[in-house]
Amino acid sequence: MSSKILAGLILSFVITTFGNSLPATNLYLKYPSFFKIYSWAPFCIGPFAFLYVKSVLKQSYKLAWKDYLLFLPMLIYMINRIPFFLLSPEEQYQIVKYNLSNVKIYLKEPEGLFPPGLAAVFRLGTLLGYIIASIQLLLSWRKKILNPQVQILRNIHIYRFLWILISFLFFGSIVAFINTLLLLQSGAFVGNLILLCILSEILLISFYLFTQPKILYGMIGWIQVQEPLRSIQEAKSVEENEVEQNFIGIHQGRNILLTILEHFENTHAYLQVGYTIADLSKETKIPSYLISPVLNQEFGKNFNEFVNDARINYLDILKNKDPNFDKYSIEYIGNSLGFSSRTSFVAAVKKRTGLLPKEYLAQILTD
Repeated sequence: MSSKILAGLILSFVITTFGNSLPATNLYLKYPSFFKIYSWAPFCIGPFAFLYVKSVLKQSYKLAWKDYLLFLPMLIYMINRIPFFLLSPEEQYQIVKYNLSNVKIYLKEPEGLFPPGLAAVFRLGTLLGYIIASIQLLLSWRKKILNPQVQILRNIHIYRFLWILISFLFFGSIVAFINTLLLLQSGAFVGNLILLCILSEILLISFYLFTQPKILYGMIGWIQVQEPLRSIQEAKSVEENEVEQNFIGIHQGRNILLTILEHFENTHAYLQVGYTIADLSKETKIPSYLISPVLNQEFGKNFNEFVNDARINYLDILKNKDPNFDKYSIEYIGNSLGFSSRTSFVAAVKKRTGLLPKEYLAQILTD
């Protein structure tokens, strides 16, 4: 779920950047009803940023009902703009022309229900509020992430990424605050600097995802560690209220993980061609929406990667089990392991071992 929230954050950045560039064109004068049609997007940046930090740290797999309330300021702001959208095209044109004639007027947004200037303060105040909440959340998890007894390098990298993400957002908010003060006092405008901050944030996220794509899988390893990093009371509370939970408690996660591993060890169900997460869900009676996050968070793998790794591991068993193993073709061995084609078998072996199937098979036969 965190990857979808991150996509929402990036989309909000892009729409905000695009919308802030529109006053430099004559689009609003041609189509006055589109005036500030993008204005909901800046109100989504804060909620998406906070929810992304929260969902990554807590390993959430769905939103809690309270999380949707974070978007209430956006709804309030859009209600504030309803009177403008109810005006005739001629009236809208006059208001747009009046707004575009002066940057101060544009910023104060007199066309809405809010008193002039309040909308800008409301937008900036809510964004700063979400940023501060994100910082507090990151600080509260610092001890857990940097625990010298249980340190997971990828988790530390992700934690660092979250800090950089929120820090850039905080810096951009400060720039926006300074810009608002300058506009209201002297008429100076540093809008280009705001756009630069947003573009820098987009580039930062893109760079991190390009160099470390498994950030999208989130934190890993909490379920497999021996000591319960979440309190027993919290874990019990989560499991007793399964309908309302939005993250996997450590005890529940361990049960899911052990059930999957034991099922694979006892049945070797993954050897079926076309084996899917729905099949595993049906066999273990574990909902697929719980299987996927457990595999992602604990192994940094999606379901297909997890199954393919299990199939490659089974090669040693197959070698010892079948005396004619060395006489079989690569296609036959791949099909026996559950791969639907030679190509998928070759790709899976090479990804895991760095070798072609022929080379890897020769290696295990000599072991």
